[in-house]
Amino acid sequence: MTRGTNRRNHGARRLRALSTLGAIGIVAGLASAMPASATGAKPVPIPAASVAQPTPGGTPVACDGQVYVSFGDPDQLYTADRGPGTVRFTPLGDPTPFLYNAIGVNPQDRFLYGTTFGTATNDLVRFDGNGDFTDLGPIEGLPPALYISGTFDDEGNYYILADNTGEIFRIDVTTRSVTGVINVPELADPELDVFDIAFRDGFLWGSTDDGAITRIDIANESVDFFPGVLPGGEDFGGVFVYGNGDLGFFRNSGQLIRVRVHNATGSNPEFTVLSTQTTTPASNLDATSCFLDSSADLSVRKEGPERVTAGDTVTYHITVRNEAGDDEKDKGKQDEKGKDEGKDKDKGTSKDKDKGRGEGIGDSSGWSLTDDLPAKILSPETQTEGCEITDGRLSCTGGPLAVGEEAEIEVTGTAADVSEPTKVRNTATVFGDDADPNKENNKDTAHTEIVPRVKH
Repeated sequence: MTRGTNRRNHGARRLRALSTLGAIGIVAGLASAMPASATGAKPVPIPAASVAQPTPGGTPVACDGQVYVSFGDPDQLYTADRGPGTVRFTPLGDPTPFLYNAIGVNPQDRFLYGTTFGTATNDLVRFDGNGDFTDLGPIEGLPPALYISGTFDDEGNYYILADNTGEIFRIDVTTRSVTGVINVPELADPELDVFDIAFRDGFLWGSTDDGAITRIDIANESVDFFPGVLPGGEDFGGVFVYGNGDLGFFRNSGQLIRVRVHNATGSNPEFTVLSTQTTTPASNLDATSCFLDSSADLSVRKEGPERVTAGDTVTYHITVRNEAGDDEKDKGKQDEKGKDEGKDKDKGTSKDKDKGRGEGIGDSSGWSLTDDLPAKILSPETQTEGCEITDGRLSCTGGPLAVGEEAEIEVTGTAADVSEPTKVRNTATVFGDDADPNKENNKDTAHTEIVPRVKH
């Protein structure tokens, strides 16, 4: 079974999915060892299996800012290596002899899990850090269905969504058994095409084929739809959470879209598309991530001319740097500086603050940057790899930055005509893929004064 990448193939994709299950006499919600929950019912606790699975052997997956994807037939696990404007997929281990989906990393044991489909049972499969897989066997209490959306919460509970039923099953991977059922009838609509979920702030986040972001409330068995955030008409087979809390959406046609969510738990969250990167088009696509061990202090510096004449070329230089210092200590130094200068002699002052960095947080796994360029800077353009300007808005993506490493961005434009001296301000903001303990240096503003041309 493959997942289509556009609405034109929507019906064909559905038929393929049903035929895959139908060939072995399985239809979602039927032939179940556990009855489907009634519409509107509260999560039903189900006894766990009496015998727990043995502690996983092998090496856990890397959690230093890794994004994992799986796709293809046969299925193959990959790491998603982010770079300027693009994402490259590197195989991890060998292809599996079975199809699987709904992948997620368990934060408790740091192994990656998925659920098989297209066979007589939906087995739980586990991957280690080398991509080696173990088929752990059927999940007790899980009805046969097509499971292509899955994720873990912070406590290690595994959630998988049954396609076209609206039922989400909570699973204990240590006992390989269902521990609860969450029923969200709105998700049963086959036109929605919710193809993956990711956990953040107590909610399960996903997207529809029409470009709406979905926020599933686990406790209240409800879903909110926020339309118009993503481009519609194509499937988003993989969803994950960056280390800084942003959401990543892999589009099957070959695109990664990064979305920032403000007021994520509120009634009216705000969504901002930060950046896009091209990827390899794929079917049976799924994604997850692990940022448990990654943290980096990224800073941005923006420089431009203090004064230009109308009609002149204006050039801005933007520098993204991995400071990677111990920011809490640096902050403490500044707070204590006025109280006791003597104590800080060996630790550095604000002037040599950068000299004290480099022993702290760690490497950055990637970043995005945005900059709404001033309207008085006409025809802005950039030749920097990974950057593009759309409607006056600069958006850039970059790859890993080691401690102390920098990335440079250049933007040029033309100063507009003005009748009197006019000051324009221009702010660039960097968003690290990883957690950033020091957000005070994530923005920088350049101020430029445009003066009228002298008329002869």
